[in-house]
Amino acid sequence: MDRLLKQRLLGAVILVALLVILLPEWLDGAGHKSRYAQQISIPDKPVFEPMTQLMGKAGGMDAPVAGAAGAESTEPVKSRASSSIQAWALQVGSFSEMSNAQQLRDRLRAKAYPAYIDKQTSADKASYRVRIGPELDHARVEALRKSIMSTEKIDGIIVTHP
Repeated sequence: MDRLLKQRLLGAVILVALLVILLPEWLDGAGHKSRYAQQISIPDKPVFEPMTQLMGKAGGMDAPVAGAAGAESTEPVKSRASSSIQAWALQVGSFSEMSNAQQLRDRLRAKAYPAYIDKQTSADKASYRVRIGPELDHARVEALRKSIMSTEKIDGIIVTHP
């Protein structure tokens, strides 16, 4: 037999074998779903309420507004109502002078940290605490504390918010 004829016959046998094996799989009509018993579905993207609304439901808060660099609340922080929401902040400084607190807050904001000032009043004097946050995850605040310690050389403490 001619060598070219042998190659053609071998090619034809291979094509017929492939069609015999694959054609029933392709034409069974069931497709992909029949080969896999478990149905996999991806849920829709969840919708979360903004943090300000969640904290507002928890008993009200005097949260700093983004973009309000000069406006600070002069009212003392209200006590937190009982809530299932637990938020954390990193306190990086406490000052008796508002100008010192503002300088640290502005320095941290320039480095993209969400810093704010919390005014604490006692019987006859006020103190101004500079904080970063809030965060709902304690581990994230702990990581932020370590980052601030290494980059800014400020040893902050983790406190509850507000």
